[in-house]
Amino acid sequence: MTGRRDATALLSYMGIGRYTYDNKYTITGSYRYDGASLASVPSKNRWHGFYSFGAAWDAKQEEFLRENEFIPVLRLRASYGQTASPLGSSFNHMSWYSVNTSYGGQPAMRPANLANPDSDWEYVNEFNTGFDIGLFRGQRLNLTVDFYNKITRNMFLDLQPSATVGMGAGVTIPLSSGRMGNKGIEFALNGDLIRNKDITWNIGINGAYNQNKILRVSDVSDELMDGDTRIIQVGLPYGTYYGPQWAGVNPENGDAQYYNRDGSVTNVYDSDGQSVPLSASRFPKFTGGITTSFRWKDLTLSALLSFVSGVDRWNNIDFYIENQAYMTSNQSKRMLYDRWKKPGDVAVLQRIDVPRNFTSKDIQDASFMRLRNLQLNYSIPVALFGKTIFKRANIFVQGQNLFTWTTWRGLDPENNRQYGRFEYPNARKYTAGINVNF
Repeated sequence: MTGRRDATALLSYMGIGRYTYDNKYTITGSYRYDGASLASVPSKNRWHGFYSFGAAWDAKQEEFLRENEFIPVLRLRASYGQTASPLGSSFNHMSWYSVNTSYGGQPAMRPANLANPDSDWEYVNEFNTGFDIGLFRGQRLNLTVDFYNKITRNMFLDLQPSATVGMGAGVTIPLSSGRMGNKGIEFALNGDLIRNKDITWNIGINGAYNQNKILRVSDVSDELMDGDTRIIQVGLPYGTYYGPQWAGVNPENGDAQYYNRDGSVTNVYDSDGQSVPLSASRFPKFTGGITTSFRWKDLTLSALLSFVSGVDRWNNIDFYIENQAYMTSNQSKRMLYDRWKKPGDVAVLQRIDVPRNFTSKDIQDASFMRLRNLQLNYSIPVALFGKTIFKRANIFVQGQNLFTWTTWRGLDPENNRQYGRFEYPNARKYTAGINVNF
């Protein structure tokens, strides 16, 4: 019989200050003092203080812009602060022992978790600066831009201890030893292309570009395996895939070919000896969306598109449906039409009796753009009903997830898992209805 019960809590004391001078210049500051449960961190690191400060300038209130109708809004801002969080799992900084073992034929105990008396919080220091600007009379065009630079230190990583500690093979311990950087830009732009009594047309776009890099792993190593297909390595993005590089199919004999680390090509598969960091990460570099709304009198058509770019995933579906070991199962069309059959064939898939192994060709681009929502709405003129208790009535029809543009070969590119393995895709939905306000 086994069991476990635990509870954690976080106690915070917080103070915030704000001062504005002449409706133009604003400074802010905050300080918080947090205490975590002893189940999360050792007592010496239980309490920590965190701060932030910022400044903003409403340039529109200055004399040189106050009467300018072309720029109705102009605000600039900057801030710097620190946040932190303790390790999410309880008691991981303490020693655990397992009694489910024996030694010399007698019941015994063995270490199941090593104590880490220096376990600390994970800190994030962030600098942010940006501006808001509105252009043209009536703010027909609005732009918000933010630049940020974040450094995560004491980053929690599961490291494998030395074999001499007696933990056994494959056991890891959580250490706050890593450091990671994130910097990028976020923006939102929207404007009214047409705006009058009968017609309005608005278009907006927002996006976020992030550049991620591992800055430190530990005192003893610059790299760490993250599962069986990814690596955490200094200088590379977090989530970088790791595996042998695919060198194509030999057109003469249909053998699968792989690159060795020295660049030579071989038909012998050696995952340990051939694996290298791949120029692919499971986390996107660029995300965003596009919105538009067109109104003609009481009829409105609106749409929302979302997109993700610079993201890769392990297409585990291809591994199964193009594998000679599963030929009795449902197979890919490429097994019939793009498989090597005779000398001289330039094919995607190797000879049918050659094993299908994990390589870089299984890490595929999962970027996509999706028509998330398309809606047609009609506002019923209340005057048509004469005296009525209705304040407003709308009839609408809409579709969700109508189209997806992608080169991803799996079922659905929109998935936060590291691999695609027959997950049920987002459903295409159609809805019609009526909204009535009394």
